[in-house]
Amino acid sequence: MCGRATVVNPDGITEKVYGYTSKFTPGDWKPRYNLNPREQIPAVYFDPFLKQRVLRPMHWNFIPSKLANRERVKEFDSQYSAFNARIETVASAPTFQEAWRSQRCLVVIDGIIEWVGTRRNKIPHLLRHPGGAPFAMAGLWNRWHDRSTNEELWSCTVIVKDSDDWYARFHDRMAGLLDPSRYDEWLDPSRDHDQLSLLANSAYHRDGGLEYFPISTLVNNPGYDAPDCLQPLSDAELAALTRREKESKAQIDLF
Repeated sequence: MCGRATVVNPDGITEKVYGYTSKFTPGDWKPRYNLNPREQIPAVYFDPFLKQRVLRPMHWNFIPSKLANRERVKEFDSQYSAFNARIETVASAPTFQEAWRSQRCLVVIDGIIEWVGTRRNKIPHLLRHPGGAPFAMAGLWNRWHDRSTNEELWSCTVIVKDSDDWYARFHDRMAGLLDPSRYDEWLDPSRDHDQLSLLANSAYHRDGGLEYFPISTLVNNPGYDAPDCLQPLSDAELAALTRREKESKAQIDLF
């Protein structure tokens, strides 16, 4: 599962690596230390209108095109969690099946936040490249457009699958991480078959290429977004949290 991410260096999403020729980024294109679903997340995709690869922040919760107006969009966005798409059903799910055929994207981040431990004492961890470089999750994009107002909303979802062995310590599900050598194939809108095979053969970081370490519990608050969210826990802080977790588990075992 992928439900929290970081984009500490948005300018690190370079044309050289991701191959885009245009970008639509806001004036306040700024670092994100605690990025949540239903917020803006960077995505690279092939734009069918411009006929080129584009970098654009997208709403991280997939919005179907068929919704009649902004009110229906708000209703769907609040009621349905479409920020992840299960690989087992993505090709047949009504929400995603059209995008699966030709609207694939790279959802680009530089860190994933996961939690380890019991329910009340989970310790947040940051997974990232040792050098902090961005990497791409396999995603799908969509464009909702209101013809009467000309309003539009670009949105995306991240494809998730069973966790690889190295990731299972964090969660039983993980985002599909793409090897850079497969970016072109994944983004090719003319590719309308064998996407599952492509994902299966594109596993990235299966060798544990991402480092991970415990970080501040400030990140537990989804509304808090500042650099100290990602401050590594000191040995003393980690020991205190670990001790609290063991004590809580022992109390549960008594019952």
